[in-house]
Amino acid sequence: MRKINFLLLLILIGIFTNVAATTVIGKVTSGGKAIPTVQITDGKTIVVTDKHGKFSLETSGESEYVYYSLPSGYESPVVNGIPVFFQKINQDLKSQKINFEIRKSEKSQSKHAFILWADPQVLDIEEFGQLEEVVEDVKKTIASFPPDVPVHAISAGDNVFDRLDFFDKYKQVVSKTNVPFYQVIGNHDMDYNNRSNELSANSFTAAFGPTHFSFNVGKVHYIVLKDVFYYGFSYRYIGYVDENQLQWLEQDLKSIRPGSTVIVSLHIPTIYGESEKAGSYTTEMSNSVLNRQALYKILSSYNTHILAGHSHTQWFTQATPNIAEHVHAAASGAWWQGDVCTDGSPKGYTVYEVNDDNLTWYFKGINQSKSDQFKLYKTGSDSDFPDYFIANVYNYDPQWKIQWYEDGVIKGEMQRYWGEDPYAAELYQPGKNKKHSWLSVSQTHHLFRAKPENPNAKIQIEVVDRFGNKYQKMLD
Repeated sequence: MRKINFLLLLILIGIFTNVAATTVIGKVTSGGKAIPTVQITDGKTIVVTDKHGKFSLETSGESEYVYYSLPSGYESPVVNGIPVFFQKINQDLKSQKINFEIRKSEKSQSKHAFILWADPQVLDIEEFGQLEEVVEDVKKTIASFPPDVPVHAISAGDNVFDRLDFFDKYKQVVSKTNVPFYQVIGNHDMDYNNRSNELSANSFTAAFGPTHFSFNVGKVHYIVLKDVFYYGFSYRYIGYVDENQLQWLEQDLKSIRPGSTVIVSLHIPTIYGESEKAGSYTTEMSNSVLNRQALYKILSSYNTHILAGHSHTQWFTQATPNIAEHVHAAASGAWWQGDVCTDGSPKGYTVYEVNDDNLTWYFKGINQSKSDQFKLYKTGSDSDFPDYFIANVYNYDPQWKIQWYEDGVIKGEMQRYWGEDPYAAELYQPGKNKKHSWLSVSQTHHLFRAKPENPNAKIQIEVVDRFGNKYQKMLD
């Protein structure tokens, strides 16, 4: 009897497993030609197309989409600005046929560029007008590239400010950039009225597709991850990459040669970097990725750049010798309440240029030129340092050099310090903003100060970035 019951249990388990899983079969083609070695996934398991471009994937039963990792040299269809590399799984079917058609790129991808913006975070219709202004600036930047250089864009999340009903309007606006615009889910893009993390991305996926995926452009492998984990209580979340994504990522990277350049886009920075002191446990939970070491281990064999948003401030961290993290100032600045972010960086975005597998980048403020990489404040602008002039160098990292001249004589490098940008401190006084009473200035570590010997001397500041580009200004 025990053997019979045990066999019956196994049969029932098999029945329920088979009912829950749909096997997807299909083909990847371009102009009718089969494309082999394309990765196909349901977000959990990855298979590869054979020499005839065919694949068969038994889905998990929990997956919403089947999709491909776009191979280098090809383009996905784009609808309302969003690359459509996915199709919905019908879990009511035991077997489903899904074919993908991709287009051979007319441009060489060895040189390409992409725009990264973070936190456009529109709350009402009026703010879409300001987002349109950002889009116009992005379009001008895209137009500045030679016509044979392909360009795409990535949003690092918080596309809206809890207004999930604005997703369609948001897509209409970003489509005006006329480039494929990949989307990361942020904490303000989530369904907080649902009971668990597993249901928190329903509205986002309906609008934009999967929350974790990869694609290739030229020699660079791009990855998008969901690192906002909603734990089902009062809009609360932590920074966390779940086990399913980690296992998927391990599979995804098996096809990428160690030493290759890998770009990972997510919303919450992996490392908290907004204070000279370590953040509290509560701060760390929602402003960094708690299991980042597991992520770093998977990425350890690659030349990795992690691109994040969330903070509405700009900073750079060399997380490990081969993993650099870029945290991006917000496209919305301080939630559309001024022309700068809370660290004094202008509202803007970052432009990345790729040559083979080498990456360069620069910050681009809205309605500012490429040369506007820092702002100067005259002596006495900060009451804490009444005898010093100040420079806020937005995209600073330790490979930059910030030096100054007095009456043409070099005086050395300016002193880096933690502090508040004087203009942002005046603009965002705690409790003074009528729309967001919680809005206030934040600390930043890309401030520099120096004390002139002669208060009437002519002061020049020279900033040299990690790529050798020089930016100079005279102190008024």
